[in-house]
Amino acid sequence: MKKIVYWYDHETVIFAAEELKRLMEKCGSPVGLIEKEKSGDFHQEAIHLITAEQYAQMGGGSVEIKGDGFAIIEKDSYVWIVGKEPRSILYGVYQYCSNRFGYRWIDLAKETITGKSRAAVSIAEYSPSFSRRGNTIETINDPDYINALIDWGVKNKQNEYFFTFFLWDKVERKVAPGLQKRDVRVTLGGHSLKFLLEKVGESELLKGKKTSFFSGNNEVQEKVIRKIIEICLENKVIKRISLWPEDVGIDSREAKGFITSYIAFAEKLKAVLADARLDVEVEHIVYNAGLAWEMLEREDGAEASHTIDILYAYWGRDYSESLCSEDPNQVRATHALKDWNEQARKKGRSLTVLEYYSDHFMLSQLFPPLLNRIHGDLKDYGQMNIGGVLNLIVPLHVKPNAPDLEKTYPWRWGHQLNNYVYTRLAWGEEYGDILDDYFSLFGDEKELWMTRILQLEKVLSPHTKWNVPLFPARVVDPEKVEASKVDQEIYRFLGKVHELLAAWDLSDEEVGKGSRVGHENPICPKEKLKIYLSYLKKIVERYREEWQDAESRNSMKA
Repeated sequence: MKKIVYWYDHETVIFAAEELKRLMEKCGSPVGLIEKEKSGDFHQEAIHLITAEQYAQMGGGSVEIKGDGFAIIEKDSYVWIVGKEPRSILYGVYQYCSNRFGYRWIDLAKETITGKSRAAVSIAEYSPSFSRRGNTIETINDPDYINALIDWGVKNKQNEYFFTFFLWDKVERKVAPGLQKRDVRVTLGGHSLKFLLEKVGESELLKGKKTSFFSGNNEVQEKVIRKIIEICLENKVIKRISLWPEDVGIDSREAKGFITSYIAFAEKLKAVLADARLDVEVEHIVYNAGLAWEMLEREDGAEASHTIDILYAYWGRDYSESLCSEDPNQVRATHALKDWNEQARKKGRSLTVLEYYSDHFMLSQLFPPLLNRIHGDLKDYGQMNIGGVLNLIVPLHVKPNAPDLEKTYPWRWGHQLNNYVYTRLAWGEEYGDILDDYFSLFGDEKELWMTRILQLEKVLSPHTKWNVPLFPARVVDPEKVEASKVDQEIYRFLGKVHELLAAWDLSDEEVGKGSRVGHENPICPKEKLKIYLSYLKKIVERYREEWQDAESRNSMKA
């Protein structure tokens, strides 16, 4: 019977020991006591949970792990799970159980034991590909779902969750304990300026120029900064502030000097946080709100900061094409990315990319699997030496006149395949292994469903190329588009998607069943995919008809 010994008296390490015991016993491998190391016996027969520093001090030697990585060392009847920090030890526990017992965490709120174990090696070292890995959650006021995401995410080695200030205000009490227990970093910010100004009694400020807060009025800035410090002092899980301008484009007059003023505000915020002895980082965003390139590209004379980091977010990608696409918009966006990243590296700071792989607004009801795209993107970001990649989750935008089909669609796991592939790739796992783990759940039909999903990505993902020419409308908004030159093109595109889906057997679908995380959910992966595909087929049929009607109306007007 194994014994678990933890060397670091920390909430997350104790939780890691409890999780190890639970997972081992679930597999029928009995575990004895969990105890804190007191005697300094480095070689007692046990599974030791220990920091890299302690391991070296006890004579174990140094291990080559970077970032928030870990190592698993096995020799005879001894096992050492060695982490750079408490959360790293927790990662190591989940990796050990994956290696030894075949655990995989694919679905939310569900553990899968595949039986695919890996042979033990004397020392295995694990380090992440990106320093920041996690989900950005702007508007989803659903603590049960968020807690499920956090639990699932840490099991797959995420380390950060990004909340808007207004969402954090609603969910903090229910989600902070789980974040703290797992030693996870929290970033607060987003498009929350209106919320903060209302909190300090200065909401009238936003009725003028959209950038006036950053360009002047030091008294109001100081009020907002004091409010941010007050919020940071309430919970030690907050490790970064990323406050963005409101999500509205600016004209050329407002753009002049905007980015310089915005960076100066972020630097001021960082300095005041440091004076308050808060270990909280600050970053500024570069983002083309309202398709305003002036907010994404570096203006003449603007430089990155020595004290704050950069978050890069390009809205308008064609997700059927790579970052190296020859599309003029993508060429321009990639140039801006490389330019800002070079600036950040020169100043000793880091740049993180915000991606939209789980954004149900940008990707719409025609939500595509993006497995190959995510793989290609993260490979490209790695080659560019990008510091981190975060994945944005936005819920399904249901129109007032939408049929019940859309109102009951279980989007909370509809996007989860993209999130799963992103999360494991962001840690640095092999793409082939990730697909193999996921589609192995389909048994004898593994190759069939893998082929179908990859085929669907190729056919469906090009709809994102219309986000820019139709802006602010999308392919699912034909009622907002007048005399569009792409009516017939979109109609033909939807016809190709429908033709593909119509060729597949999607019988026995159960749309709407199991739509909430945290409730008993007996649906197997195959049934979930059928629900997604059959929903998608109906959505395609609906919007194909609406685009045909729109084209007819426009022809009559002409």
